[in-house]
Amino acid sequence: METNRNINQKIISWGFLVYFLILFAERLQSIVRTLIFDKNLFATAFSGYVNCLVIASLLGTLLMLVFWNGDFWKSLFHPDAAPNYTFLCLTSGVLLLSGMVHTEYTVSIAQFIAYGALIVSMIAFTFEAVKAKKKKWPFWYGLLYLTSFSMAIPVMYRSDIPSSVLFHITEAVGSAVLVCFFTYLLKRLFSDDGGWNLFMFVPFVFMILFDAALILMRWEESINWFVLIFAILTAVLFVIGQILKLLSKDKESSTTR
Repeated sequence: METNRNINQKIISWGFLVYFLILFAERLQSIVRTLIFDKNLFATAFSGYVNCLVIASLLGTLLMLVFWNGDFWKSLFHPDAAPNYTFLCLTSGVLLLSGMVHTEYTVSIAQFIAYGALIVSMIAFTFEAVKAKKKKWPFWYGLLYLTSFSMAIPVMYRSDIPSSVLFHITEAVGSAVLVCFFTYLLKRLFSDDGGWNLFMFVPFVFMILFDAALILMRWEESINWFVLIFAILTAVLFVIGQILKLLSKDKESSTTR
């Protein structure tokens, strides 16, 4: 009979698998359909960049799944096996790079299902990790913050504003940088280093700067309400988290005197 720990481990591993399968398939079909119907992956500089990034991301993900994640494949079926979370988080970040660019024939609902599966893995890991901890709520709050942070990463969309070249460059850099920060924070979460340790200033500041720049640059053409809402939510969660973190430290220091 499987223990609760083994069941949670299965949920984590299978959640990652669903994320990999669905997002990989969705990104691959976009490239294939573009080749079939449009015949040209490089019709514009924008499409050339996003399609090349998707292809590189898919190849990188495939190689990492084959050569870096043997423990992950074992964990899907063996009750006592656990994946190497560092490699698993890095692989998920490489695939996420392709998910943060809008290509032809994108299927948004499939992407959201894939991200939902990743969030389920994050929840299952946090549920298991907090069992032995005295203070559980900081880790759940950290999970909420990281989830909101991931939603505030801007997807790279084509724009026709006068400064479109500068906008697309800012989009490309911002999206890639924030995916890297999310991957690092995800790795911290799965290293049982969540809670207040996720409230790092550098990723937060970069998120605010890039989101603000992209939203303002494209304001007259189209307002990205999704990113705007989650950027504000992430900012609120971060500020409250910093206050709670300080209060928690003050309380701990006073009890040890």
